[in-house]
Amino acid sequence: MRRRVVLAAASALLPLAVPAQPPLRSVVIRPDSARSFSTTATGSSRSLIDTVTATLGKLESHVTKLAPGVQSHAPHRHVAEEIIILVRGTLDVYQGDAVRRAPPGSVIFMASNEPHAVKNVGADTAMYYVVQPMPKQ
Repeated sequence: MRRRVVLAAASALLPLAVPAQPPLRSVVIRPDSARSFSTTATGSSRSLIDTVTATLGKLESHVTKLAPGVQSHAPHRHVAEEIIILVRGTLDVYQGDAVRRAPPGSVIFMASNEPHAVKNVGADTAMYYVVQPMPKQ
């Protein structure tokens, strides 16, 4: 009995084993599917991917619809690089101290730790995909 109590107490002190998440396999993500969806007065975001892959610590991807005249967020920075594929609309892209105009069909690269944001300067809702690969730690 005493041995069981000691083993139970010792095992309670050990960190819980969290099963490793299997890496993302080849997949087609349909346009009517989403991991999650959020809507605000200024636009919407549909989460597509947020998981580990065979070579990345995490791969995050979402599609955003941004209302005319709206900025995505205040300029911010993060370690992970981003690729934005602009499907519809016209964006002013804030990258460090520069502002660049992106017409529909543009591919935008946001460098690591560089302040960035986008603003919809067109008359219609802009739509773009964001892909953010994060290396393994």
